[in-house]
Parts: sequence; C-alpha cells; structure tokens
Amino acid sequence: MLQILKRNPMAALIAVLMHLVIILFMVVGVDWLEKPQQPKSNVEVVQARVIDQSKVVEEAQRLKQADDEKKQQQAAQKREEEQRLEALKKQQQDEKQRLAELEQKRQAEEQAEAKRQAEIKRKTEQEKKKLAELEKKRQAEQKKAEQAEAKRKAEEQKRKEQEAERIAAEKKRKAEEAKRRIDEQKRKAAEAKKLAEEEARKAREAELLAAQEAERNAREMDRFSLQIRQKVNRTWVRPAGIGEGLKCTLRVRLAPGGAVLAVSVVKSSGNDAFDRSASAAVYKADPLPVPSDSLFEKFRDITFEFNPS
Repeated sequence: MLQILKRNPMAALIAVLMHLVIILFMVVGVDWLEKPQQPKSNVEVVQARVIDQSKVVEEAQRLKQADDEKKQQQAAQKREEEQRLEALKKQQQDEKQRLAELEQKRQAEEQAEAKRQAEIKRKTEQEKKKLAELEKKRQAEQKKAEQAEAKRKAEEQKRKEQEAERIAAEKKRKAEEAKRRIDEQKRKAAEAKKLAEEEARKAREAELLAAQEAERNAREMDRFSLQIRQKVNRTWVRPAGIGEGLKCTLRVRLAPGGAVLAVSVVKSSGNDAFDRSASAAVYKADPLPVPSDSLFEKFRDITFEFNPS
C-alpha cells in the first residue's frame, strides 16, 4: 500500500480530502429534507378599511408568487447539493476502484518481475553451461590450431627455400630478358626512325600534291568563272536609257552540266531595269560553262559581280 501511495501521491491526497468533506457533513448534521418555514412577520397589523379589492388580490398574488419562487430556489439548491454529494460518493467509489486496480496491477507486476528474475536466472545458468562448453571446444581447437601452425611453419620454410631457388632462376631469366628487350628496343628505334623518315617524306609529297591540286583548282575556278562572266556579258542586252558604269552582284544556283536553277540579286546596282536585265542575261546564257569533275561542287552556288563595262 505504501508503494502505491508513493507512486500516486495526488490520488491519495484526493481520497483523504473526500473523506474529510464527508466527515464534515456528518458532524454539521445538515438536514436537507427539512421543509422551509414561513418566516414570522413582526410588522404590526393595522386595521384599515379596504379601499380597492383588486389591489389586495394583486398584492396577495405577488406575495404568493414571491413565496413560490423562494421555495423553488430552495428546492433547486437542495437538488444541487444532493447531486454534489452523489458526485463525491461516486468519485470516492471510483478512487477506491482505481486504488484496487493499482494494487492488482502492482501484484501482477510483482509476479511478472519474479517470473522474469527466474527466467533470467535460468538463462544465466544456461549461458554459463554454454560458455563452459565453448571454452572446452576453444581449447581443443587451439591445440589443433597449434599443431596445424607447426605443420604450416615447416611447409612455409620449405616453400621459402623453393622460392629462393625460383627467385634466383627468375633473376637470371630477367637479366637475359632485359638484354633481349634492350636489343629489341634498339631494333624498334631504328625501324621507328626509318618509318618516321618515310612518313615525313610521304607528308611532304602529299603536301606538295595538295598545293599543286589547290593551285590547279584555283586556276580552273578562275578560268570557269571568267568564262561564265564572259558568256553572261555576251548574252546581255542593254535596256533602253541605261548608261555606262552600272554593276550588280548576282547569286546563281547551278545544276550539274551548268543548267541555271535560280538567279537572285545580292547587291543591287540601284537601277531595277539593269538588275532585271542582268538576271535575264544569266538565264539566256544557260547552260553556263562549269567543270565536270568534283570541282563542280564549288560552282553549285556561285556569286559574281556583273559589270558589262
């Protein structure tokens, strides 16, 4: 019980206060069933003649209503006090029940703790027995391991001796291999030098051929460009009223063989009639002279200045 009070001091305090309130009501001895009495009036009654009967009736009704309201108020106070006492009794019963449940729970916890301690003791004994068996097994394994280690050391010593012999033979082989490798490196260096010289020679020849090809292509492009301008100039018809000194830049798209696909004025001369006559001269010169080999790709889309003067 003391353990329960220590764990729940607030509940114990509430229970004590409830008991004190009940004892106080018992000592005071309040009788809630006593009927309220009409207070005696000390007012001196004066004999008088009734003047207005309705006012007397009204005053009587008012007094009766006041008395009824007082009775109702007293009855309400009585019911409220009874309800409060019932609540206190119920709270006391609930507290007793809760304390009983706490005691039952404590006893269950003590039983569970005793069971747990017994289980711990049993497991501890099993663990000790298991540890003893493991120690015995460990000692046997250690003895076996020591024997195996002795055998391993003997084999290791033998292996080291064999390894020393192998290393000596390997050193001899590596020395011979190093000599062969040096000879091979010298041979490869001579071949690499010869190959580099050959590649340099081929590069110079390729560079020379490329320069010759570029020069030839440049001459061919200049030749065909001149032929195109000359042919366009020959087909050009000067529009009426167009003077000397006009020129424009044309862009021409060609098909293989020199067929004219499209003509556009890139830079105008400032005279629409002159520009139109230049475009018409290109269409009239169709097909234009173009190379038939791979150099034609340079003439597929060309731009040139049309200057008939």
